[in-house]
Amino acid sequence: MSYTTSAMDSTKTEPKYQLIFEDTTTKLSRPKQAIQDLEELRFYQQTKRKEFEQQLNKNRLNYGQWLRYARWELDHNHDFARARSIMERALDVNIEHIPFWTQYIQFELIHKNVNHARNLLERATAALPKVSKLWFLYVQTEEMFQNYQMVRQIFEKWLTWHPNESAWDAYISFETRYDEVGNVRAIYQRYVQLFPSGEVWLKWINYELQNNENDVEHTRAVFESAVDSLLDKSDETFPDIVAKWLYWEVKCMEYQRVQAIRRLLLNESKFTFSTGIQIALLNAISEVEKQIGDKGSIEESITLQRKAKYKNDIEKDETNYDSWWAYIDLIEQSHEIDNLRQIFKDACLRVPQDTYKSGKWRKFIMIWVKFAFWEEFDNGDINAARNIWNECLSIIPHKQFISGKAWVGLADFELRNNTDEDGLAKFRKVMGRALGQMNKLGPKKNILQHYIATEKKLAEWDRVRQIYQKWLECALVFRLNCDGIFKEYLEFESSLGETRRCESLYQMAFELIKNEDVVSCFNQKELFKMAVSFYTDEMKYDEIRKLYKNLVLTAPSADNWISFALFESTIPTVEQLERFLQSDNELLEVEVGEEQIGKSRDVFRKAENHFKNLNDIEGRKAVLGAWKQYEEVNGDETSMAEVQQKLPKRVKKRRTVDGIEEEYFVWEFPNDPVELINPSQPTPSINKFLANAKKWAESNKQ
Repeated sequence: MSYTTSAMDSTKTEPKYQLIFEDTTTKLSRPKQAIQDLEELRFYQQTKRKEFEQQLNKNRLNYGQWLRYARWELDHNHDFARARSIMERALDVNIEHIPFWTQYIQFELIHKNVNHARNLLERATAALPKVSKLWFLYVQTEEMFQNYQMVRQIFEKWLTWHPNESAWDAYISFETRYDEVGNVRAIYQRYVQLFPSGEVWLKWINYELQNNENDVEHTRAVFESAVDSLLDKSDETFPDIVAKWLYWEVKCMEYQRVQAIRRLLLNESKFTFSTGIQIALLNAISEVEKQIGDKGSIEESITLQRKAKYKNDIEKDETNYDSWWAYIDLIEQSHEIDNLRQIFKDACLRVPQDTYKSGKWRKFIMIWVKFAFWEEFDNGDINAARNIWNECLSIIPHKQFISGKAWVGLADFELRNNTDEDGLAKFRKVMGRALGQMNKLGPKKNILQHYIATEKKLAEWDRVRQIYQKWLECALVFRLNCDGIFKEYLEFESSLGETRRCESLYQMAFELIKNEDVVSCFNQKELFKMAVSFYTDEMKYDEIRKLYKNLVLTAPSADNWISFALFESTIPTVEQLERFLQSDNELLEVEVGEEQIGKSRDVFRKAENHFKNLNDIEGRKAVLGAWKQYEEVNGDETSMAEVQQKLPKRVKKRRTVDGIEEEYFVWEFPNDPVELINPSQPTPSINKFLANAKKWAESNKQ
């Protein structure tokens, strides 16, 4: 419930005040009181002020309460004196509280107390001269009253306190709104002296381009002043200023000026810009060149852009050897020898930190190689090139890896830059040093192949053999695959007709594979094929037969036995060999006769017996199957019948496993004992059988 008091008619005898009850079951509200006379008003005002003062006494830093107190005096009592007194008291508590100042000033302006507002603004800016908000409010107020001269005075007074750039921008915006071109330019002149940055110059340039487009001389002077001021500074806006200048000059059809500006800014001997600024500057110039440039200037701009890009990539990553290489190529085209040599040296100082032969190390070494070739062939400085090769080898961590390009490069360099005997001696000395490194890290294929190729050209066959032997020994020590090395060594000896040496090498290889430590270094199948091919070319079939016999002893698989048997049919007879030697034919055609067929059958029989003794059913089946196919081509009815009688048959049987009877299949060979047919089922003893029979007979007699 709530109530209000209302005044009654004074002429009536009823009480002056009465209670008016309202239903507030749906909404709660504060009690309403109607004030009837001045005394009640005074009492009400005194009560409210007391409440405000009590709250402020509790917390004088409650700035919201001060504002509510002053607003109440203004809105309800229209007592400007008291409101001003409250705001002044609040400022005494904290004169730096900006909301009090702004609210105080707005109170005066709302109620059109202009002079009071001006006084407050003057006091505020004097008390807090570094607060831009108060100055902005001051100039906004004066501009609202169109007191423009006063606005200028305020701005000038504000600038004496060295404010930030926003004050200058506001001053310029004010003068620009009223087309005061002279004042704007004067302000900009002072502005760039105090803040000589590219952003400020760009603001001035944009102002001139937007508002004074026809004043060509003054705009050009601003551009020139901006560029002169920023040439020695690494200002990021400098390329934007240059781009605007070039486009503006093109618009003015001052093409000669554009070319002059371009030549001036691209003169590296006068100005040195940071890589980022240089790239942006070249991009800006390149865009203008596309419009007015000729072929030569466009190509020059593109070249400079590429050069700047590579320099930027190198600054970001000193081991970016792709960019180093491309950068060197560009400088090489300009034929600047001293500059190029310095760039080579700078690139060679950026040593990779990888501890293995990574892609970076390979690219790094190639830069050294290019450097050495450049000094030798382009400049003809042999001593400098020799020093480069030696420095390159000294930098390479030989404990981790070997660089074939560096060793081969130095060896060839010594070979071609000395007399025949001295050059060859130095070449071999370098190669010897390289071979010494291989004793620690393993063989290096490109070094050995190059060494061999050089000695082959000189027909130094003994040296070639020594290198091959060194290569093979090193590969065996490090347990590497020796098939390729061995094959190359054999081809070399074969090309010289050294048959006995080849045979010795094969014998050595077959002896080596018997050693468990180095057996993994050879592919035994490939080695056997190579040996068979070699002895076949030499027509030494007895040696091949020995190889097969050794093969079926060490690896008695069905495939090896079958291969052995078929090989016997490829051996020519004595008569066939004599006819071949007496003829002019280059190819030996072997006709399979009874002698070859008989030898093949003997091998098949031995193979069948071998697997029969081992009770190897699968191996025996494979041999008999191959024997059958062989007889179908080369045999007769008798030989086919012999093989047919040996072929196994698939027989179905029954057995009991864990009390469950099941069917299974076995292969049975004719004429084989039962033990071989089904070794899993034990054959009953004949003696036990006879004893049981005798016992049964005696039981029947009784």
